[in-house]
Amino acid sequence: MPYEPIYERFEVARPDGTECKVEFVRSGFLAQGDRPELFFFRVSGEETVVGISGTSLTRFERGRSRLTREQKVDVAGRWLKRQMEAGAPLDSRSLYIQDDELANLANELDFIE
Repeated sequence: MPYEPIYERFEVARPDGTECKVEFVRSGFLAQGDRPELFFFRVSGEETVVGISGTSLTRFERGRSRLTREQKVDVAGRWLKRQMEAGAPLDSRSLYIQDDELANLANELDFIE
């Protein structure tokens, strides 16, 4: 049975109580640096990008099966939701997933075998 993503469309309550609709738009990657994978979401009509470190992703997948595109969307969407709920700014510093965060999110989403 194929994996059905849960964070392609979701709603988030920010700390000030405002509700935001979030929708996954597209993904891609940067061909430089550590080659991060990028996940673009529309947050209340504005585009926001969540990045997953390419180096961290390679390390995480070593000895495991590779995460599917849908699973990566869920990792990025879960991180975006968590950061929004915490009131973090929606910028590259707070929306870039690395080693520990990646492992914790994969564990929360039950992706660790």
